[in-house]
Amino acid sequence: MNSKNTIHRMITGLIAFSIMLTATIIPALASSHSEAPLISKDRFADNTDTYAFRSTAQGREGYVTLIANYIPFQEPSGGPQFYPFDDTVLYEIKIDNNGDGEEDITYSFEFATTTVNGATVLGQSTVNQDAVISSLNDPDYNQFQTYSVRKMNRRGQRHPMTIASGLKTPPSNIGPRVTPNYEQNLAQSAIYDLPNGSKVFAGQRDEGFYIDVGGIFDAINLRSIGANGGVDTTKGFNVSSIAIEVPIEELTSTRSIPTSPTSDGAVIGVWATASRRTTRVINPNGTQINEGPFRQISRLGNPLVNEVVIPLNQKDAFNASSPADDAVFAPSVIDPELARLMNIVFGITVPTAPRGDLVAIFATGIPVNPITGPNYTTFLSDGRPHEYLRLNVAIAPTPAAQRSRLGLLGGDVAGFPNGRRVGDDVTDIALRAMAGGTPFTSATNIAPNNTLGDGVSVNDVPFLEMFPYLGSPNAGNMLRSSNQTRPERDGDDLPVVDKDGKLQ
Repeated sequence: MNSKNTIHRMITGLIAFSIMLTATIIPALASSHSEAPLISKDRFADNTDTYAFRSTAQGREGYVTLIANYIPFQEPSGGPQFYPFDDTVLYEIKIDNNGDGEEDITYSFEFATTTVNGATVLGQSTVNQDAVISSLNDPDYNQFQTYSVRKMNRRGQRHPMTIASGLKTPPSNIGPRVTPNYEQNLAQSAIYDLPNGSKVFAGQRDEGFYIDVGGIFDAINLRSIGANGGVDTTKGFNVSSIAIEVPIEELTSTRSIPTSPTSDGAVIGVWATASRRTTRVINPNGTQINEGPFRQISRLGNPLVNEVVIPLNQKDAFNASSPADDAVFAPSVIDPELARLMNIVFGITVPTAPRGDLVAIFATGIPVNPITGPNYTTFLSDGRPHEYLRLNVAIAPTPAAQRSRLGLLGGDVAGFPNGRRVGDDVTDIALRAMAGGTPFTSATNIAPNNTLGDGVSVNDVPFLEMFPYLGSPNAGNMLRSSNQTRPERDGDDLPVVDKDGKLQ
């Protein structure tokens, strides 16, 4: 591992760099849902969340699960085309295992749509037989997608290797008549075993990023700043997920399973991207031709970075950039405007710049230190800042009953910022980190800095304890509090409805 002197020189260099530049940011908080001007107009390429964690399902302890979510705020009834992956987008999950900010391993996913019956007025489903999609091969699955999975290893490999092709995605969860028993009939059937023992899935899932978005965007006008009392704005929406479960030894720089958290190769960096061809030609008949090389237009590693850290005039550039080039964004990490806004809104004292604590969380990883002890580190850097999730694959998963939604801040070393699990409350963690409410900033590690939250501490749909871990997607044509026509405006007397449309 790197020495303390190396770490000190690196942070000192970042601080010096920040003094030469200035940056401002806008106060927005959502885990990369339409976070930048250009990607907000291209939702089918919009990477909303990235996850990386040690698998917890029985018998899968030697694997890491990587998940990339795309296509935000999917209204379950939004047909007839619903939410397929874009055939013209290259979706990728990338891993850096030596700290230089460059991807050493890349998993690429490309999709192709086949239409069974083009004469129907409908789309993803139609009445080719009985209008019910009961399996992935049902003729009523009218516009089905297949995809390929390719792997590229930068070390000693010149071309990507196809490890699977012709895999089918499930349809969107259209409704109880068209897609009954969705999880059993369709979603679980779309989990494929790969030759090396890996698993892969691509399809619709519940939006697992729980947050009071309305309160955040209204200048942090939260209904509650504690664990409860907020409104889960993403409740009832879906996303499209690409998930792959990979043996640990295939991801580390040593090609082995590390024996301790401080072993060489124990920490990997993970992020996801989406890319489009450089040229699009629109023909007179409405068809399109996409040509030229792929260019990256969306990027996501740590949650919330492009929202609460990157300036508005750099957000599009950040989405097109590589972690290897993140030095240009370092000033925003060291002196974030959101922390100053929290000082105004909440009347609290926040740490002054330069914010070395935020540099460690987002840009370099956390080195071994007296606070987290000798067996915890997420440090991965060559002396420069690189923004991505950092996962120490030698830290064992926490049993379900002992997990904390606050990850490391809750004493759970297997949670964020050690990777990111599907249940980690990254909003509350980020609010406290920005306010300096962590043990790394002792002077401000007091209430309310270290108790801040958005009032939403649990997802509305249960997460799975098996691959692909995100919950089953919400079905269309269901009664829910957000889609009823009522004269009341404040929402206080709206009935509470569960995900299956039943009154509670």
